[in-house]
Amino acid sequence: MILNTSKLLIIALLCFSAFSTNAQKKKKNYTETIDHVSFDMIFVKGGTFEMGDRKGDLQLDTGENPSLPIHDVTISDFFVGKFEVTQQLWETVMGSNPSEHVKGGRPVENVSWNDCQEFIKKLNTLTGNDYRLLTESEWEYVVRGGKKYNKTNLGRENIPERAWILSNSDNTSHTSGTRFPNELGIYDLQGNVWEWVNDYYAVDSYKQAEQTNPQGVQNGKERVYRGGSFLSDENFCRPAYRNYDMPDIKQGFLGLRVARSL
Repeated sequence: MILNTSKLLIIALLCFSAFSTNAQKKKKNYTETIDHVSFDMIFVKGGTFEMGDRKGDLQLDTGENPSLPIHDVTISDFFVGKFEVTQQLWETVMGSNPSEHVKGGRPVENVSWNDCQEFIKKLNTLTGNDYRLLTESEWEYVVRGGKKYNKTNLGRENIPERAWILSNSDNTSHTSGTRFPNELGIYDLQGNVWEWVNDYYAVDSYKQAEQTNPQGVQNGKERVYRGGSFLSDENFCRPAYRNYDMPDIKQGFLGLRVARSL
């Protein structure tokens, strides 16, 4: 059967419409549910921002500032967890709750970077998705407001309004989402618990950083975590502050947040 030009045009338009609809769906916030436990993922529009700062945090052994040089980084679109991974979600996926500050609505903590990898592997098996940890650059992009980023709004102002930190936490974690969100509607990026990210730590990694979707140095011993915790003062919650430890270390103030590429 030979189709005429009009019919071919209609079919092409229908196919394009379906493709466009599917593409739009991929760029919307969504909720994932596992055994009646749900978690929300927020779409983050990519863009370019200035990563790092000049505040200080010199390494005592080298005298170098690991947040320098300030450099432009371009991030592609991705999804990020609206909240830190909760104890409920961790227990649903892993079958146990390792946290020291036990309460279901609070973020999971006392998990190592290695534990996070095992959690993500099982989460992906259950959901059929490709969840992962954020990179350092994605984390800093999000905490600075993503595409809404501007140089007068760097995620450094009014931190106690957005974060459970030393001055307001009573030395314990709190239920996720009980402080104000940032400009993207994402909670607890600063304070509550530190968040493991994917990158290896290197004091001079910014000197050799890629400019688009940087993955950090490709080998090392320690892994990075970001954002501060309920035991941190405001300085440690700065968007550019970098902390790190061995990937098998577990602390009662150290958890994670998941991300997913498009």
